[in-house]
Amino acid sequence: MVKTPSFDKNGLKKGAWSEDEDNKLRAYIQRYGHWNWRLLPKFAGLSRSGKSCRLRWVNYLRPDIKHGNFTKEEEDLIVELHKKLGNK
Repeated sequence: MVKTPSFDKNGLKKGAWSEDEDNKLRAYIQRYGHWNWRLLPKFAGLSRSGKSCRLRWVNYLRPDIKHGNFTKEEEDLIVELHKKLGNK
């Protein structure tokens, strides 16, 4: 069961993103780019803050983000660097 989204005092939506919102944001950025995060939600037809849109794009929706587990080579590199550098 998913909690229904709430709205803050400015009328901006808070909470989990829907698939429709993700699609709107993805389509807008692919067509026009991200030129001004503060104004983007208005033009993309979203009731979200610019910060929320920016974080959603940067952390989840960007096409070059790799989802999933580390490869064996990446895991070996991490272990090797940790032995060399420690917890820096």
